[in-house]
Amino acid sequence: MEKDKMRKQDVDQVEKKITFEELFPQIKDKLEQQDAVTVPGRAAFEFHITDLKGVFYVEADNGKGDVEPYDYYDKNGVFTASAVTYLALCNGSLTPVTAYAAGRLKVEGDADLVRTLEKLFSAK
Repeated sequence: MEKDKMRKQDVDQVEKKITFEELFPQIKDKLEQQDAVTVPGRAAFEFHITDLKGVFYVEADNGKGDVEPYDYYDKNGVFTASAVTYLALCNGSLTPVTAYAAGRLKVEGDADLVRTLEKLFSAK
């Protein structure tokens, strides 16, 4: 039941015309709290937010993480989803694997990258 409330809050926030500039800090805060050590070696991902026309990247390199609102050219993969999906990933009401299986998260590159994304979005 609590997860359903979170999803409704995600939808409500997006329906209030949230902008990329408002959404990105929420995503960045969540990802910067994560332990990049759980990602082996180096991994870089670009994320596209379809309904906000926004893009950002996440790079995990030898235990250090970086999240910035730019395109990333040397990436392992690209993830595409709506703002609601990214908010749900950030608050834990949706996992990357579930989002991918439901068609809410698209992947360019190896589908196994979703497992790496799972580590990035998992709570400490």
